[in-house]
Amino acid sequence: MPSFASLRRIRLPACVLGVLLLARLFPLAPLSDPTGAALPTGLQLSAPPFYVLLAPLFSLWDAISMLSMSRLKGFLIGTVLLYAGWRIGAALLRRARGAAAGGPGRGALMQELRVLAGSLAGFLAFLAAGGLWHRPMLALTGAAPDEVIVDLHSHTNVSHDVRGTLMRGFDAEANRRWHARSGFDAVFITDHNTTAGWRALRDDSRLPAVCPGIEVSAWQAHIVLLGDTLEVDRSRYDRSLDGLLRLLAESRPRYGALAVASLPEYERSHWNRLDTLVQAGLAGFEIANAAPKANELTRVRRDSVVALSRHYNLFLAGVSDSHGWGATSMVWSLVRVPGWRERMQEETPRSSRPLCEGILRALGDGGFGAVRVVERQRLRPDSAWPAWLTPEGVIWETWRNMSWLVALGWFGWIACWAGLRLRGLPERPTP
Repeated sequence: MPSFASLRRIRLPACVLGVLLLARLFPLAPLSDPTGAALPTGLQLSAPPFYVLLAPLFSLWDAISMLSMSRLKGFLIGTVLLYAGWRIGAALLRRARGAAAGGPGRGALMQELRVLAGSLAGFLAFLAAGGLWHRPMLALTGAAPDEVIVDLHSHTNVSHDVRGTLMRGFDAEANRRWHARSGFDAVFITDHNTTAGWRALRDDSRLPAVCPGIEVSAWQAHIVLLGDTLEVDRSRYDRSLDGLLRLLAESRPRYGALAVASLPEYERSHWNRLDTLVQAGLAGFEIANAAPKANELTRVRRDSVVALSRHYNLFLAGVSDSHGWGATSMVWSLVRVPGWRERMQEETPRSSRPLCEGILRALGDGGFGAVRVVERQRLRPDSAWPAWLTPEGVIWETWRNMSWLVALGWFGWIACWAGLRLRGLPERPTP
């Protein structure tokens, strides 16, 4: 029988394990289609061994990376509240035990400052590693042979909001490696107002195919043009609503491209004129965008965009909008291009052009049914969890939807934690 002292030592790991097991009793599918359609049973998230080994770190980094901007603010507020509760509880416990260090005085103040400094340093290191490390990623697997897993919106360091940051080394090759780790077959590089990011790139059979595009900063909108476009003079389109509508009207005849309305701009600035944008020449809407500022679309508004796209027979896109930060893929777009794998193998020298043309043809001809969007479950901005409970909500939702393989990694680390807690106990005397 374990001693009372040993049970006291492992009460916290035991509580964490108990809540984890409780969450597993209310499982949530890790993947879903924002249109409400059922996903094929073969689609799944594949975890590399190193991800499983460090499951608590990797899965929490993923969950935080998929938060919207409002949820990230709630996460910071909730973390401060948790820290305050921890330190107040520790002080009350010391006082109850009569510990001198728990009383008022310079010694107690210095102890709290040391704890604060260490906690803050650890928290910042955790966030920095999650944002900077291009670590192993969960990858989407199990797509049908004729389906291309594609990202319809991503960036490189020729975009102004990449080259001036710590991600300035995120060139087209780094972009492809990021997408390869998360299971993509193809990626559209759509830098801000320039096509320089993909033009000088050479094909590589080991990496996802690169397809051409550009993100145009138009009037109160970002419009992603998918296709081998000319350079775009944004000054023609960024002065007024008429300029924006002109870009949509010229997207196919002038640039030979499909125009996609990007989040969050169309929701913020054009929500009441989406029909006008469609009638001007819009080909599709982003329905899921992994950038925190673009990840605020509520379920109600999402369903409105789905209904509008179905009515006008427009395709929907799930995009990473990757600027190089972190290593979490939140959403994938699947496009059916019959025989694309065989054609890629037959190309000598290898060329991405036939695949990219096949994707664009499927998007242009297929309308609403052209894309199957697959997104990961996450703590959404309109979830029932209050903002100040975002940290708890992140952990709970992570435990509910992670695979049993990843859960096994959590179990292993909780067991190690309990073992370390027991290590310092004195040996029980032999009767």
